[in-house]
Amino acid sequence: MLNLENLHQITDGDEELLEELLSTFFQSTREDILNLKAAVNNQQTPLIVSLAHRIKGGAAIVGAEQLAILAGDLEESGQQVQSEQYDPLFLELQDTFNSIEAMYPNL
Repeated sequence: MLNLENLHQITDGDEELLEELLSTFFQSTREDILNLKAAVNNQQTPLIVSLAHRIKGGAAIVGAEQLAILAGDLEESGQQVQSEQYDPLFLELQDTFNSIEAMYPNL
């Protein structure tokens, strides 16, 4: 679920640095998803768009392609003010992140 090719290039094969970057990604994305859940529950469109954009960027850097796509879809739905799409997109995004995180239990 992660394409680590980009991170291997960024870290130039430094496995310790790669693990540090992944750990930072997981920690910040966990926080962003918690904040995103609250924003979705409260229909805070500007915050939804902002958090989805952050998640999309981080996911793209670490090669979490499906997560980046879902975050992009959520960001786009917020920009189009289609609030009925928030819940299913958020739940799919959250499930995808949880699946990726489960693959790296030590980070």
